[in-house]
Amino acid sequence: MDPTVRIFLSQIPIFEGFSDTDLEVVMQAAVKRQLPKGSFLFREGDPAEAMYLQMEGRTRSFTSDNQGKEFVFQIGEPGDVYGEISMIDDEPRSWSVQVEDDSTFIMFSKQDFRTALETYPQLKDKLILNLSRIIRRLSLTMKNLALLDVYGRVRALFEEMAQDYEDHWMIPEPLTQQAIADRVGSSREMIARILKELVFGGYVKLENKRIIILQKLPERF
Repeated sequence: MDPTVRIFLSQIPIFEGFSDTDLEVVMQAAVKRQLPKGSFLFREGDPAEAMYLQMEGRTRSFTSDNQGKEFVFQIGEPGDVYGEISMIDDEPRSWSVQVEDDSTFIMFSKQDFRTALETYPQLKDKLILNLSRIIRRLSLTMKNLALLDVYGRVRALFEEMAQDYEDHWMIPEPLTQQAIADRVGSSREMIARILKELVFGGYVKLENKRIIILQKLPERF
């Protein structure tokens, strides 16, 4: 196995406190997979067959209805874990994970995953903490959907993603109007209207699909 995999695993929170010997045992069960942009790690409703750790690239986790309308609730980055919930309760996948950029993953089969849980009791505690983070993130998403209007959700998304750049803030990830709509549960037309008003008001400017925030966004639209 590539030595970078061992370094990567040692930095993942769920393997925190594992000795070098323990990591060597874990590595024996690890399978490195590379997936191109546009492919699926798994789809909503698929049987649970493996757990994945993301080494490189970017993904999006989403759910969709029969008409194909999507709601994106997470953009995955290196260090994120996928599929551990279904590995525990044996239920089908609750959402889909699609590769946004060419990505590399470390895969553990269901059998290896359960063997690891039996061999390393501390791993269960780490997984519980990871699941708690997922629940908190989903709870915040549900709260925003229930209590905020579309503009409020857009504002919350921008504030979460924006990074500080000298005299302004910028969202480094290129975002289309449809991508924003998918993340806040709205339509592309509504997002276009909101962006137009924010640009007209001097709050933001758009450059190469990137959003630059020039001043604090208004509380209300």
